[in-house]
Amino acid sequence: MFEQQFSSNKAIFAACLLSAAGALVFNAFPQVLTAIAIRFQLGEAQVGSLISAYMGAFALLALFAPLWMKALPWKPTAIVAYIVLGMGVVVLQQGGQGLVGTGMFIMGLGASVLFTISVGVISVARDPDRGFGFKLTAEMILGAVLIFVVAGLVAKQFGYSGFIYGLLFLYALTMPAIFWLPNKVNIAENELLNKDVVSGFNWQALLSAFALFIFFGAYTAVWSFAGHIGIEQGLSESQISTVLTFALLSGLAGALYCAWLGQRVGHLKPIVLGMALMFLCFIGLIYGTGLLFFSVAVCFINGLLQFVVAYQMGLLAMVDHSGRYTSMIAFILASSAALCGELMGYFIESQGLVNAISIAAAAVIVSMVLTVVTLKINSPAFVNENMKISIS
Repeated sequence: MFEQQFSSNKAIFAACLLSAAGALVFNAFPQVLTAIAIRFQLGEAQVGSLISAYMGAFALLALFAPLWMKALPWKPTAIVAYIVLGMGVVVLQQGGQGLVGTGMFIMGLGASVLFTISVGVISVARDPDRGFGFKLTAEMILGAVLIFVVAGLVAKQFGYSGFIYGLLFLYALTMPAIFWLPNKVNIAENELLNKDVVSGFNWQALLSAFALFIFFGAYTAVWSFAGHIGIEQGLSESQISTVLTFALLSGLAGALYCAWLGQRVGHLKPIVLGMALMFLCFIGLIYGTGLLFFSVAVCFINGLLQFVVAYQMGLLAMVDHSGRYTSMIAFILASSAALCGELMGYFIESQGLVNAISIAAAAVIVSMVLTVVTLKINSPAFVNENMKISIS
């Protein structure tokens, strides 16, 4: 499809660190939302609104990524994003219950910029699957620090304030990555590409993007309420916290496995197998009870998410010859999480926990079918060297 030339691997490293900062709150949603809910005594519907506020802001900026990614230099834009993140954290600390949603919204704006820039760098890697695997690995490592150190040690000693300021400190740790961040990705299309090698509508890219939207939404719906599910099954808060900690480690394992495997077996087998196992884990949360069932299901869910989504993003980058849908990856993830977080809270209160999880499980099957259809559609053959990509 195209030839990729990076001036330095430092660009990939910088993108991974920025992505870790941009995804930090989402990857630790159970801990972050639980801390806020306890501090301000919020119910499930209110917690769902916080998810929508954060991810809605995230999606808002990501929607216009094709415009501002081309118009703005990335380094100063990333600096501004970190400042915005800091402002949101301060609002969570200093504001009352009425300002919690505002704080989450502000943080979502800053996180969106960092995450979108990182996707822009990694999507043009020589091996996007492996690049996204490393990206998710960095996200899991920083998330583990938040859970192990900040939530597990600092918050126990200093309470809610310790948790919030610990979150701010982790953001600051990733800021030096800006120095290695490229200012732009310059894409020079040659004459062959300009002659509309791809004619007609790109159904592969559309279906791949829609499959990513549905699968990520199903995961968000269950993962965001993992603490609530554990409580419903009779587990203590300490048991749930321990399980979620190991779940983050399993997510790290899933991302590392994707980074190691790369494109050796293509996309169909890893994605379909991962989604099938995710479906079984959702069913396990419905019919299984006790600490063992909960632990196995939640750990596998997070590990499979990191593994499958890395391949889904790599697949989208592969079939999206124009780059139009790839630039919208951050928006796809954010809008999916914002919508499904709100819906999950509503379904739990109106339909019950079992029915809510069943809907999420059905969504996984729909995403699986769309992925299979995507890979079975005949697409025009592309020749290498159609596009040269450089980072300045």
